[in-house]
Amino acid sequence: MPEWIVGLLKEMGIEGGIIFVLMGVVTIMAEVIRRLLQHASKVYSYRLTERDTLNKALTDTARVLADMLEATRDRNDLTEDQADLIAKQSQAFEVLKVTILGQYDNIRSNNTAVAQSVTAMAEAIRALTSLVNDNRGIAINQVTDVKQAVSAAVSEIKESIRIANQAQITEIRTILGVEVTLVRRRLKSP
Repeated sequence: MPEWIVGLLKEMGIEGGIIFVLMGVVTIMAEVIRRLLQHASKVYSYRLTERDTLNKALTDTARVLADMLEATRDRNDLTEDQADLIAKQSQAFEVLKVTILGQYDNIRSNNTAVAQSVTAMAEAIRALTSLVNDNRGIAINQVTDVKQAVSAAVSEIKESIRIANQAQITEIRTILGVEVTLVRRRLKSP
């Protein structure tokens, strides 16, 4: 405080002391009020933020509820369509049932005819199997005879080739007048 105020208060005496104390209290109260105002401003800004968040949440919730309402309407429409489709499907099943019963009677009569055909075919297959077995026996005997004839012919050809080779070797030795030993080498397999 400036000195002239302090001097004036001293001159006033007790009233000056009371005024001095009251001035101190007013200064302290002004500081407390200023701090309370700052705190209240902070709380108010928090409340504004909470209000905005709540408003946004409520708006979003309202939008979601509107979407859910629309989805429920669509679902109800689909349920009605489904009921119509089920009624149509029921009619189709009745037609199918009548058709299947008619086909069952036809299949039963056809199965009897097929059973008779299968029995006749089985008898024919037995007869054909007997013929095939007879033909197979004849064919096996013929193949055995052909194998023996080919084997004999191969043996004869091998012997003829061996004799012809011996004659050529003797002739080559006679022409050269020397003894030549021929070595037979095996051919490589392709």
